Amino acid sequence: MNAPCDPALLTALERHRQCAGTAESRPTEAACARPETVRMSSRPLGWRPLNIERREMEPGGDSYPQGFSEHLIFVSLADGHAIRESGGEVADKIFETGHVSIHPGNKPVRWAWDTRLSFTTLALEPTYLEQVARETFSLDPAQVELLTVENRRDPVITAIAGNLMGEVMNGDAGSRLFAESLASVLAVHLLRNYTARSHEIETERLTTQPRAVTQALNFIHSNYGMDVSLAEVAAAAHLSPYHLTRVFKKATGVSPHQYLIRVRVESARALLTAGAGDRSLAEIATAVGFADQSHLTRHFKRMLGMTPKQLRQ
Repeated sequence: MNAPCDPALLTALERHRQCAGTAESRPTEAACARPETVRMSSRPLGWRPLNIERREMEPGGDSYPQGFSEHLIFVSLADGHAIRESGGEVADKIFETGHVSIHPGNKPVRWAWDTRLSFTTLALEPTYLEQVARETFSLDPAQVELLTVENRRDPVITAIAGNLMGEVMNGDAGSRLFAESLASVLAVHLLRNYTARSHEIETERLTTQPRAVTQALNFIHSNYGMDVSLAEVAAAAHLSPYHLTRVFKKATGVSPHQYLIRVRVESARALLTAGAGDRSLAEIATAVGFADQSHLTRHFKRMLGMTPKQLRQ
């Protein structure tokens, strides 16, 4: 009697066949790069146009002369150090838990790292980003250039990664539709913040939101992991703290401090949902800007109705 077929094994064999057939003259599919380092992946679920993988890598290096066939967005789940060489530029970066990096598709790249890496990778099909640029913002897809980004704080992206990884673990019938909806959110976010024409989209957004509030929001999202004061947020918005508080609450419904706490809690939740490697709750609390674990737990439970420990379980 023949042994029963293992669907996971068949999927792995098919992936091996596809990767083996990839010519060196073509961009590499993200799934074909060091498949042995993948700890969890959405690819067996048949998602399009966005997939997510969680990876663990020992010190080493890689070179991709033709780049990747997808846009790659990395969310670090642990501290580390890496050197990236791409387009004649060399970036030597120390990154922290929660840092986001972006590498555009079809762009040659070489990486080297001397620490163990733990991260999730979002892989977005370039044709989908172009579609959203055309249909949502009336931009010529040929002129949409995704930028290379290193070590940013971006709670929107970390939240998307956390939600997607949760869907991978659930693997229910609705996960594909949910992933497609998040692909749209991610594409719009990338176009608004990480393309060479972001200023055109930002100009449109400012018509419905005071510039000072937008500047304050940008400052908070870029610096929430640090000890941020109201005076610093106000200075970034070119207003007095009193004036900023008034216009900020009118536009968002909450004070700058309340918004900062919300961003920190959502970032902590995204990291916990995504796995965050072997990081302790105290380390995650520090990474997202809380004074200590108890400070994180108090606000986390108040806003989400559960403790970080309960979510992690």
